[in-house]
Amino acid sequence: MSNENNTAASIAIATGALTGIGNATVIYTGAVAAAEAAGLAGAVASTSALASLGGGAIAAGGGGMAAGITTLISAAAWPAAAVAVAGFGGYKLYKWLAD
Repeated sequence: MSNENNTAASIAIATGALTGIGNATVIYTGAVAAAEAAGLAGAVASTSALASLGGGAIAAGGGGMAAGITTLISAAAWPAAAVAVAGFGGYKLYKWLAD
């Protein structure tokens, strides 16, 4: 890959990563805000938020905090991949059309 392609790929990956992180942050912040609105605070609010994102507590039949963390990882990874692929693909299409 040429240096120009490496730069475009790096920008696409960085943009995708920022998009994914932003998406996961919004989801997690919303879950914590809901837990705090229910009267929870601190670590209990974080634990409750992760469990609610995972479908509820394991004892109640949900996936618990582990599933909540998996949900957040997915919320970051899919948009990151989509934006990175679309960004670099768009760049390659532009270069192809320009030549």
